[in-house]
Amino acid sequence: MTEFQLPPGFHHRKLYAQGLTHHAVIGGQAGGQGPAILLVHGWMGSWYHWRKLLPLLAESHSLVAVDARGYGESDKPYAGYDGLTIAGDLRAIMQQLGHARYFVMGHDMGALPALLLAATQPDEVLGLGYFDEPLPGYNLDRFTAFTRENPFPYWWFGFNAQPHLPALMWEGREDVLVEHFLTSMVADPASITAADRAEYVRGLRKPGGLHGSFGWYRDVLVTAEQIRAATQTKLTTPVLALNGQFGHPGVLEQMQLVAERVTGETIPFCGHLLAEEQPEAVARAILAFCRG
Repeated sequence: MTEFQLPPGFHHRKLYAQGLTHHAVIGGQAGGQGPAILLVHGWMGSWYHWRKLLPLLAESHSLVAVDARGYGESDKPYAGYDGLTIAGDLRAIMQQLGHARYFVMGHDMGALPALLLAATQPDEVLGLGYFDEPLPGYNLDRFTAFTRENPFPYWWFGFNAQPHLPALMWEGREDVLVEHFLTSMVADPASITAADRAEYVRGLRKPGGLHGSFGWYRDVLVTAEQIRAATQTKLTTPVLALNGQFGHPGVLEQMQLVAERVTGETIPFCGHLLAEEQPEAVARAILAFCRG
């Protein structure tokens, strides 16, 4: 487990959901002014992605930063990486912690199960954060297609979805994988330190870590069908749509396709890793959104 010093009032916790052991970092103001916030990381990540946000949100909210199945200290099963299954994990975790109503913020691929949790549990989820990610089922092909209009596609979606091949190619080279992608994802490479890169490499090198990390991509077309089915009627749950200036474009507009009440912004001088690069701006947006 990482040697990162948790902020005061936070601790590591093992939880059980849908037959798996999950890890989360929990803490903050349990009796604070606002309900709990569930934080769901994206590809290559873990709870650690949110580390800079934890103290910024803790005064008014209790926080649950999970390692999703396949990541970090959580179990890494062979299958079960579609959005609805992961959403079921998340809901069971919050139920086990006693949170009957809560906000959920999802970044990157973690935004997909966060959306499905909000869509299928509107009486529980008070608000959804969808951060810097395409909307499978609606526009993913636009960004993955290699065309004259899109000469720099999101090629890794197709590659990562191949069975076994990505893990075979990257095994023993996890440091190269992390260095390439994390450096390309940020506006300022200095926002990701050597210690941060080492933590992400450590997670991928755990037994099953590579296979688990690519699981979301292997099941992404199933997840896309689930999102289409769950959003045939627009969400009434409020949505916070965020993207970086140099991240995924048009998150606000894409979320307006599936939700009635969407607010959002583009964070200046920021790439894809919003919480890593501009934690104060992200925290301000989340707190304002949760206050309504």
